[in-house]
Amino acid sequence: MAYKYHWLAALILVHVFLHYGVASVVPATAATPTALRQDNIIGWITAIFRPNTTASPSTSATPATPMRNCPSCNCGSINTFHRIVGGMDTEVNEYPWMAMLMRRGDFYCGGALINDQYVLTAAHCVRGFNKRQISVRLLSHNRTDGRVSTIDRQLDKIMVHDGYSTRNLDNDIALLRFTEPVELRDPLRPVCLAEAGNTYDGELAVVTGWGAVKEGGFIADRLQEVQVPVMSQETCRKSKYGSDRITDNMLCAGYPEGGKDSCQGDSGGPLHIPNNATKAYQLAGVVSWGEGCARPNAPGVYTRVTQYLDWIETRTGDSCKCVAGSEAAESESSSTTQAAEIANSESSTQSVVDTTSTTAASESSNNQEGSAL
Repeated sequence: MAYKYHWLAALILVHVFLHYGVASVVPATAATPTALRQDNIIGWITAIFRPNTTASPSTSATPATPMRNCPSCNCGSINTFHRIVGGMDTEVNEYPWMAMLMRRGDFYCGGALINDQYVLTAAHCVRGFNKRQISVRLLSHNRTDGRVSTIDRQLDKIMVHDGYSTRNLDNDIALLRFTEPVELRDPLRPVCLAEAGNTYDGELAVVTGWGAVKEGGFIADRLQEVQVPVMSQETCRKSKYGSDRITDNMLCAGYPEGGKDSCQGDSGGPLHIPNNATKAYQLAGVVSWGEGCARPNAPGVYTRVTQYLDWIETRTGDSCKCVAGSEAAESESSSTTQAAEIANSESSTQSVVDTTSTTAASESSNNQEGSAL
């Protein structure tokens, strides 16, 4: 036993001599991280007596990305031959940025394509999920129609906002990065992001999704849309939610008397508003939560995108982005060949939730109060 300690002491002395007497110590690098350098008994003993104080590289910095050849493109332009405002006629791929979140092959939430690499959605749709559990489908209109050519992407990364609260759904926003980018050509286009500083108070917004068409109902097969006015923060805080539940990061939209709203299954999808000058649609909100669907004095609550423009920009620098321009307005009068062919064989659908034509929706008690949509 005594000899064991003598040999141990000798080993320590030899290493200390070598450590201080030799200047060719290999520094910690990305190729030889400090966590992997202690690979023998001598290094382990030295680490006890003289811990390595070299700072490890920061993992929060955005890695440099190679320059990409990004073609020019427009965002926010819809595909349609004609448009009936507030009506029931919507074209196939009319909102070409609509994304369908799939879990094990089944639809469960919505999202919006904002460039060639990322989809914006609600944090409550993806928090706690592994990236391998979720995929994204683009250019889907009728979920049950297998004839339509869609685009599927696996996920490389899920980025949930650090401030997301499961208690009040504040900061209910997340980014999904594809394993490979999509090609932004007709009919596929991203939606434009919200205009900085714009509250959109009083403007008529469009919500799209495959959610239930009435409270307690089943999710829809075809993409739905509904038009709802954006409320001011003051008006929303006077609703049944009260001022404590509506944060500055939230946006409310709906009618005081109810009747039209997003609903269960629409979560993560877009609330967008056409720009008066360019006619390009801007992503003002992300479907987040609400009490029931289309109930009086209980508007839909959305994540306010203008609060997160910097957060989005710093995390999507490796993508190709599109801009709104005069071409966006011109494209409203045209449609893609694929959209036209399918539109001739199927009619499109009604609003997401429009209870002006049904009395059962507001009386259903199948949904929990104040739940995420």
